[in-house]
Amino acid sequence: MKFMLRIALQLLSAFFLLFTVVQAIVIAAIYLIWPEAGADENSLNRYAIFVQVLCGVLFLLTLLVTGWYLGRPIYFIIVWIKRLANGQYDTPLRWEEIRRRKSGSLKIPYSVYREVFEHLQILAATLQKNEEDLRESERAKEEWIRGISHDLKTPLTYITGYSTILMNQEYNLTEVERREYLSIIEQKAIHLQELVHDLNENIQGQLPLKKEKSDLIELVRRAVADISSAPWANGHQFTMDSDQRRIIADIDPKLLTRAIRNLLVNAVIHNPEGTEIAVFISVEKGNTAECRIRDNGVGFIESGVQVDAATIPKREGLGLSIAKQIIHAHGGELKMSSRPNEGTSITIKLQVTG
Repeated sequence: MKFMLRIALQLLSAFFLLFTVVQAIVIAAIYLIWPEAGADENSLNRYAIFVQVLCGVLFLLTLLVTGWYLGRPIYFIIVWIKRLANGQYDTPLRWEEIRRRKSGSLKIPYSVYREVFEHLQILAATLQKNEEDLRESERAKEEWIRGISHDLKTPLTYITGYSTILMNQEYNLTEVERREYLSIIEQKAIHLQELVHDLNENIQGQLPLKKEKSDLIELVRRAVADISSAPWANGHQFTMDSDQRRIIADIDPKLLTRAIRNLLVNAVIHNPEGTEIAVFISVEKGNTAECRIRDNGVGFIESGVQVDAATIPKREGLGLSIAKQIIHAHGGELKMSSRPNEGTSITIKLQVTG
């Protein structure tokens, strides 16, 4: 309402000013050019024609001035809206030209539409933020799907390995062993179903954490036992120790288990047989749990490329990236250090509740 009232008052003032100027010009022209106007009937007729022509010319000039006064800002606004429609959210190049250098306020006639320009700036910032949020959401969805696709390989490897053993008649398996292997296959099939279900999770820029109070030591112990019992982990030596009996933390057990598994799987598949993989959990100052995963394998150089590049899968960094994303979503920290031929050390820090 204030905007419309201000526009109406400014236009009324401009019209009154132009009307006054026109009247002044007409009167001045009459006295200067036609001092004897109205002396007789002929001069009066010529005077009337002169006034009509002069008023017509001044009316056209008034229209031009009014069009310039109102049209330039509107054209600028239309160009700005067109840029917004094309996804260009920065201010137009002529933005500084329509502002006063000292005060920064809009020049005449752009100041008439000050509120419109302010709202266009707000709209541009909002559209830009929405587009950035959409890109971030799409990126998170892609990472989530890539992560699940990566994690699908682990249970599939179990199922393939144990089913091969069961079908190979060269293995003289006892009934107990057969039942044990079938139980593992069933567990991994359930794990596959859970991962496929996770594909339907609605990711909005961050991982969908479902936190609950869990024993961090028990969670890591199960992950170590799971990976160390895999057929493809034969030849790697796993050890686990802790300075605490229980460490309770507010975490998402399923996602954090995925992170630990990925780190352990990386320690297996990127190192030769005979590699020692040690896991140690402790509680540091400030109720911070620290989980260290160390191996004495081949390590890697600073660029992140393993020393023996011929033996390394193309997507070696995905498992680590997934683990880092999950740890960060928990408000934790993941650090890694490594040297060629000296192994790798990964440290995870998480806040605990007791």
